Amino acid sequence: MIDWLEIRQFAIVENLEIEFEANFTALTGETGSGKSVIIDAINVLLGDRSEATQIRYGQDSAEIQAGFSLAEDHPALQWLSAGGMDDSTDCILRRVIRKGRSSRGFINNHAATAAQLRELGELLVDIHGQHEHLSLLKREVQRDMLDEAAGNTELMHRVGACYEVIRDLKQRIKELRERSEADAKHLEILNYHFNEIQKLDPKDGEWDELEFSQRRGAHQVELISTASEIHEHLYSGDTDSLNSHLIRHISRLDPLIEYAQELAEVRKMLSEAQINIEEASKQLEPLINDSELDAESLQYIENRLSEYHSLARKHKIQPGQLAEHMRSIQKELDNLSDPEAEISELSEQLEQASARYFDLCATVSMNRNRVATQLQKDISTIIHGLGMQGGCFEICLAPEDGDGITRHGNESVEFRASGNPGIPAQPLNRAVSGGELSRISLAIQVVLAQESRAPTMIFDEVDTGIGGEVANAIGQKLRELGERGQVICITHLTQVAIHGNHQFNVTKSIDDGVETMIRKLSNEERIAEIARMISGEKATSQTLTHARQLLASVGSL
Repeated sequence: MIDWLEIRQFAIVENLEIEFEANFTALTGETGSGKSVIIDAINVLLGDRSEATQIRYGQDSAEIQAGFSLAEDHPALQWLSAGGMDDSTDCILRRVIRKGRSSRGFINNHAATAAQLRELGELLVDIHGQHEHLSLLKREVQRDMLDEAAGNTELMHRVGACYEVIRDLKQRIKELRERSEADAKHLEILNYHFNEIQKLDPKDGEWDELEFSQRRGAHQVELISTASEIHEHLYSGDTDSLNSHLIRHISRLDPLIEYAQELAEVRKMLSEAQINIEEASKQLEPLINDSELDAESLQYIENRLSEYHSLARKHKIQPGQLAEHMRSIQKELDNLSDPEAEISELSEQLEQASARYFDLCATVSMNRNRVATQLQKDISTIIHGLGMQGGCFEICLAPEDGDGITRHGNESVEFRASGNPGIPAQPLNRAVSGGELSRISLAIQVVLAQESRAPTMIFDEVDTGIGGEVANAIGQKLRELGERGQVICITHLTQVAIHGNHQFNVTKSIDDGVETMIRKLSNEERIAEIARMISGEKATSQTLTHARQLLASVGSL
């Protein structure tokens, strides 16, 4: 259960500390005193969305923390242990809201996300809000309530996952079938493009080689002429060539070297020059004798370059990219296999997924029917005690339309009720008045709370719109719930508050700025508070006497 709660700089709360006890605790106070702010703070602590506007005016941050004591076998301890956050049988949650920055959460001093606070919070506290009877009109809320009571939560996650698989498979099969005709046309176009490029048979790097050959061919005459002329001057049979001159000069030096040794170095350099001239002449010979780029070869190059240009323009790419483009088309052709084979395989997967889906749904339906039978009986019994004698509550399960495959199972859930004997049960939005709906909502909450795993149940003004003996019956039910766990209820009704094992009074001070305060009431203080609730103003001796009698009559004094 929740042992203590601390709220600092949150909304109109400056600094609030509450120590809670077991059984049924009633929180009372005048309208606007800040009772619901306490519930808002607990909701934020348990992972609800936080806003900077929730920080007390003039402050930069707000902080909420609470301590919980847990039984040794409680699921929350297993959750904490699995996450490495366990700390004996105690659990401390903390949430800090900061202006201009993300909020921060902690579980037993370990950093925690809002999702983790929310997941753990569902195991610790079950909160029933004052407007819950309005959401009860929604079919999806009714279905979720039934599934939670039936223990279908994990099963429904599996049903939802299976539904998504089925949905995706159906969509894929549909797309393949719709695309079949378009693919045939696309395949025809791809084959045409591939064949026309394949006729050219482009090679990687060929375009660059062709362009180079073309440029070289354009300068071939100049190349051969220049090479021939240089070769003639460097190395020829003519006695006027550089090679002949060098040979002659070297021979003249040979007999003189013995008289002037420095001539040996000169002879060496001239000999090296002769070798270089001879090597340069050999390098020029292939150019002189080049017959590769004749007129026919040049025409072939021109034609091939033109084909490259033509196809490149048609496919809106660079000529040098044609070979890669042809491979890309081939790859796309390979991927455009016969869709019927894939459709057949996907259809088999769809059949298997559908079988799993309906197996899961059969288990979900069995659990729903089992729990629905008991819930109808228990809730009907409670609404009789809440002033609806002869009324009834029913849970209707019906097959879904179409193929019966939805994210939430293959059957619909609808709560129905009748407020009067002899009148058939109808959907809640047509069958009952607002006051009756409030009582039915409370009856459902009381019954479901008995099945709740959470050790603490909080009711935030769920008794709105009722009074008299009905309110007294509600108080009795909340006290019964408190005997099995911790119940905290915010109420304006005397008939509910007197049944509390404990009572706290929430007040608001405006002396030094707005501030909410709370304190546990002693017996005498409690009598005075109940008297105020009876009279709606300052207590009189008569209302004090009446308050004392009421508290004594239900064993609260």
